[in-house]
Amino acid sequence: MRIAYLILLGLLTVVAPAAQADSYLDFLNPDGLFKPTTFTQVVIARGERMVFISGQTARDANSKVVGIGDVKAQAEQAMKNLRIAVQAAGGSMDDIAKITTFIVGLRPDDRVWIGELVKKSFTRPPAHTLIGISDLATPELLVEIEAIAILN
Repeated sequence: MRIAYLILLGLLTVVAPAAQADSYLDFLNPDGLFKPTTFTQVVIARGERMVFISGQTARDANSKVVGIGDVKAQAEQAMKNLRIAVQAAGGSMDDIAKITTFIVGLRPDDRVWIGELVKKSFTRPPAHTLIGISDLATPELLVEIEAIAILN
């Protein structure tokens, strides 16, 4: 079983676009899957440490919610908080392999601006799951973004 996994891993890395020399992540959009511009279908991690970042919301350093009632402003603040969190772990946004975004009252058209935010925030968009929900921990919060980063 392990041999089959390593062979499959080897085949996938052949499809991978050229990675930066210092990158511990291979970003793949393999043949047979559509080629998104706002996320990556498969990310292979080769780093030594996994960093799990709790869901980041629109709370600033004083716990004040930024952008009450404005989902886009809250998403910007959550992404800013995500950057602070990954940097505190010794990484950068380029070390993030996977994000999960939770949006209260997600509408199909929201995918456009969320995709633009992801493209603006990452050199290479990570694997990304977008989930519409009815509520977050408190009623004024509209967005939460959690992440997994890989560091060496």
